[in-house]
Amino acid sequence: MEDIPEFEDAISETNDYPRNVLLGNGFSREYDDAAFNYKHLLEDSKLPQKLKFLFEIFKTEDYERVIKNLETLEQIFNNKGNIVNELRCIEELIKRDLVRTITNKHPNSQYEIEPERKVATLNFLSLFTNIFTVNYDLLLYWLVIFNIKDNNKFWGDMNDGFSWNSPKDCIWKLKVIPNVFYLHGGLHLFHNERDTFKIIYDNENKICLLDQIKAYINNDISPLVITEGNSKDKKFWIDQNNYLQYCYNKLSEISGVLFIHGHSLNETDQHIFDAINKNLKIKKIYISVHKDTETLDDKKKLAKERLKMFYSLRRLRYYDADSANIW
Repeated sequence: MEDIPEFEDAISETNDYPRNVLLGNGFSREYDDAAFNYKHLLEDSKLPQKLKFLFEIFKTEDYERVIKNLETLEQIFNNKGNIVNELRCIEELIKRDLVRTITNKHPNSQYEIEPERKVATLNFLSLFTNIFTVNYDLLLYWLVIFNIKDNNKFWGDMNDGFSWNSPKDCIWKLKVIPNVFYLHGGLHLFHNERDTFKIIYDNENKICLLDQIKAYINNDISPLVITEGNSKDKKFWIDQNNYLQYCYNKLSEISGVLFIHGHSLNETDQHIFDAINKNLKIKKIYISVHKDTETLDDKKKLAKERLKMFYSLRRLRYYDADSANIW
């Protein structure tokens, strides 16, 4: 069996380049697998049993795969309006359940995360010039807040580009150049027809972020999150929002090297890899392999499919996810 290089080796090889990182669900699962693993999310789901049965029919615990399969059925029955409408209603119920379940299993605040765990992950993130994530939980956001409040420049500046708007929120105005990008939105992001907002701790009423998010959801106001089951639909909704479009375009403009940490290289995110494939300013891509759940050979096969351009140019490298020692 081929040895997988350590994360430290990958960092040593890239000291002469600006580094960027793309975080996948593995980043959140490394913090708490019980909270962010699809299997455990489904166990705590409030979906009716007849809808949970769909996961058994499709032989998956992955919400996005179920949604994708339902979207495929839509295409098959595209001339049957009543069936298509029912399928779309089911998709919306599953999407809302995913957001609601993640919110309910989420840590209540950043203060539940031990300081030493936050420091370990900030040490990891400080190695990168730009930080991209396809996750929409609050973990990365809380690290940014912790970094700002601690005011320790050892970890460098981490900024998402939102500016103060009111005692309860910030607005996307791009007054400063950001280096933290939520490619698929986040639980803390909301939008109207014109603007995208980031909610903050309500100091006046002493209401934490998670309680505010739950109140919005209970009032049928959904966060800005992309939960579609296929890449084409995800890209469509990204294009409808100025903030998400900016983040996506930024990924195709970065230079240096890119680390892809904790991402399964699932085809439902092919739009993300399309942005990467067109960016030849990226000299090398380093992809994490979680040895408990993945093999190096399988990851290489997926990388060949998702990142064809970089595979053909022999610019793909791999490293052991656990050796990054985050959380």
